[in-house]
Amino acid sequence: MYRSTRILLTISVFFVYSIVTACSGESYDQLSGESLKNTPPEAFKEVVIFSVNDVHGRIDNFGKVKHIIDEARKEYQSVYFVSAGDLFSGNPIVDFHPEKGYPLIDLLSKSGLDVNVMGNHEFDYGQQELAERMAQASFDFICSNVEPGSGSLPEVPDYTLIESGGLKVAFVGIVETGSRGGLPLTHPKKVQGLGFEDGNAAFGRFASLKETSGADLLVALTHQGEQEDRELLSQHGFIDLVIGGHTNQLYGYSLNNKFMVMSGKHLETMGKTTLKLFDDGRISYDFEVVDLVAQGPEDAEIVALIAQYNNRPEFYETIGQSARDHDRRETACFYTDALRLVSKADFTIQNRGGVRANLDAGPVTPFDIYTIDPFGNGLEAYELSVAALEDLLEQIDVSFSYSSEFTMQRYGDQIELLHNGVPLPNDMPVTFALNDYLTNEFDELFGDPTLTYELTTADYLIQYLKTLTPGPINYQDCER
Repeated sequence: MYRSTRILLTISVFFVYSIVTACSGESYDQLSGESLKNTPPEAFKEVVIFSVNDVHGRIDNFGKVKHIIDEARKEYQSVYFVSAGDLFSGNPIVDFHPEKGYPLIDLLSKSGLDVNVMGNHEFDYGQQELAERMAQASFDFICSNVEPGSGSLPEVPDYTLIESGGLKVAFVGIVETGSRGGLPLTHPKKVQGLGFEDGNAAFGRFASLKETSGADLLVALTHQGEQEDRELLSQHGFIDLVIGGHTNQLYGYSLNNKFMVMSGKHLETMGKTTLKLFDDGRISYDFEVVDLVAQGPEDAEIVALIAQYNNRPEFYETIGQSARDHDRRETACFYTDALRLVSKADFTIQNRGGVRANLDAGPVTPFDIYTIDPFGNGLEAYELSVAALEDLLEQIDVSFSYSSEFTMQRYGDQIELLHNGVPLPNDMPVTFALNDYLTNEFDELFGDPTLTYELTTADYLIQYLKTLTPGPINYQDCER
């Protein structure tokens, strides 16, 4: 059977806190902290909301998800299944399907998803691909802080009102805007022409939504992280529940007599939030974590469909060997060395946030590489002087790894390039290669590239492994 952990809400005299316990089957009133186990059933209406977030293309547990949702809809009167964003980027089976992202849209639709809020990685395939996937979905996409502007994405609804078992829930969406220029964290070209605003600051316009729509609950379905969700719930007391994503966390706790949850990542877990709505306006909250990795019943048709999608032998060809399990920093060393040797540049960098998985011991396959680098970024090269490169690196204010025969030394905010401990001449010419996400993110620092490479960065990593790698990869203790 599936394992689960339940978080029961209690309130002390001075502050609100949550308790992780075994499944006791007992929940508590958000205001009084009193047990509700003896409350007559006719005194409240019950709503069950299942939630996932940051799925990132993982599909293998959908057989369990489908079974759980189907059984819950037989057991409870009002059941919802929602996603808090980042459906895409992370599984080559999904990311490199002929219709990018379609396997996930198909499986979510067949599993009964009601609504998904836009995550920053929903934009990774580009606006046209996203529009096509939205049209294919049987569920709603929502986001209150994006406008189509001059982009090619159709207008996305601010919210959706969904009725189940005689109860109406209004789900209002927010996507994070933490990248430079107030954009979501995706390739800037992919959101060109779209307009974004601070979702928290603009959320006040939904203060009367419950009254005007006849909703019994207002749920903020967000993709912006725990801290921003705490600020949202603190600023807007009319919100009943915040279901969040973006930071891959797993929690359910009370804040200001309301509740906020996040349900993990990669379809390893699913949240189950049970709300009881009392006639006098009180609401109780009960949050349970459903372990989707554990053994349990599965929907046979969904399992068969997953097997069909996973039948891509070209992704599992052995193209190299890794001598050990590498952590993220060591994987970044491999990544930057490979790009430098393929591009024949003097200096290569890679933003660490763009290295999305670790290189593990054993055979290395294209599936592994596309999981490490799922974004389809291009590669560009620039000819410049040592002094110009040092100045440019000082202005790239994101964490990055580098590869070079030179050494990069930091002195506070200053960077100096050395060879055998000796500073390089300022006027010495060098070739600098990096992905086009960075050149677009910091477009004010870059002009036209000297060379634009034909393939993606991931394809060049694969080329390196097939043609240039000298033996088993081992970057133990590498930190650059």
